[in-house]
Amino acid sequence: MLRAAAQMLGRCCRIEAEPIFRALHRREQAGSTAVGEGLAIPHARIPGIDAPLTLYLRTRTALHFGAPDGKPVSAFFIIVVPAGGAPETQLGLLREVAERFSQPAFRARLAAASTVAAVAAVFAHCSEPQEEPIEALQGIR
Repeated sequence: MLRAAAQMLGRCCRIEAEPIFRALHRREQAGSTAVGEGLAIPHARIPGIDAPLTLYLRTRTALHFGAPDGKPVSAFFIIVVPAGGAPETQLGLLREVAERFSQPAFRARLAAASTVAAVAAVFAHCSEPQEEPIEALQGIR
């Protein structure tokens, strides 16, 4: 799975896939990036890119990936950031992904998305600014 992700990212940013794979693999060797509920967030700093890149993949068959809840993983949100970039960038992306995937409604919408376009629409919807519900505003004066 990491090799396939590295190849896709390499094609996207026109760099060799092998350094991406090695960086992701080294990170997994340090400790699994599986967070539970069938999700892993492989991430690495790599040379040759100017901006962070993300890739969401779902596998047909769930993989044992060392998740803390013992569940196999079928959803992978891969994050690669420039090797020389600020560490806060990577940490911010990790935090945002963890927060988003901690929402059961988001995970359900993503799981129900059966095409690339539908998955993209779920991510696009979650990045749009949301208005606060009226109930939340009524207590503020």
